[in-house]
Amino acid sequence: MSDTNNPHLDRQPSDRLANSRGPLAGSHLRTAVIVPAYNEAGRITNVLKVVSAAQLVDEIIVVTDGCEDSTADEARGFRARMARGEVRDGLLEVRVYELEQNIGKGGAMTYGAHRTEADVLLFLDADLIGLQSAQVDAMLAPLLEPDPTQRYDMSLGLFGRARGGIVGWWMGLCHRKVAAITGQRAIRRDVYLAIPGLTRSRYGVETAITRYVKYAWKLSVCDVFLHGVTHPLKEEKIGVLRGLRHRIGMYGEIVGYVLFDTVRQQASARHREETHQMREKFQQR
Repeated sequence: MSDTNNPHLDRQPSDRLANSRGPLAGSHLRTAVIVPAYNEAGRITNVLKVVSAAQLVDEIIVVTDGCEDSTADEARGFRARMARGEVRDGLLEVRVYELEQNIGKGGAMTYGAHRTEADVLLFLDADLIGLQSAQVDAMLAPLLEPDPTQRYDMSLGLFGRARGGIVGWWMGLCHRKVAAITGQRAIRRDVYLAIPGLTRSRYGVETAITRYVKYAWKLSVCDVFLHGVTHPLKEEKIGVLRGLRHRIGMYGEIVGYVLFDTVRQQASARHREETHQMREKFQQR
């Protein structure tokens, strides 16, 4: 299946909804949006509002990763407002898990994935700016097509140039040219949970997912362009020096995972055989 000719990405999600919240008619697939968060107080509520208004979302799972601020309290406050019907009808389930120790982004994402039975997971960063509910649906829709032969295994949400200057140019370039690192992606839950080493991958998690789903297992992947969406840089949130150290550490975790997995692939015949078996398993509809 080509990832460049995806006709349903050009249509509005409402064309596929049958006028009701939840999975596409006939697909019988449930969805969960998982939001891993680390010190995102003041930002996470806006993301949750947008997600709660999406038509294809069945549940929202927030995993706060050893936060030192009020991120978890804000998420629980949003859940309480949902339960009272102040945000929408209150039927959308919202769960908040507060981890006492920081285990890294990959660990927080996997923690959330193990606490749902949904067929499709959508991972979103907690600090997104400009995200629209229709874009949430657009990332989920390719994995919910009623016809399995037209259904994708993963979609990648890629930023456009939502900011001006060198910052906007750099963020847009990174997302479009290095799609493996995007934190916005929908994926089959069974596929996600089969990827090795995610709990320990920390910021290498997105690279790990792409490495297995797209390249090792050769499953179907499409791009969804999130026009107008961006997020603040670490340097903006925590200061230039701390942000730079954090960025260097993040890139180090990504490179570290790639090196470790490359060595494992080359040194272990068993691992190569498992990769081949998983490819055959997931390619069978």
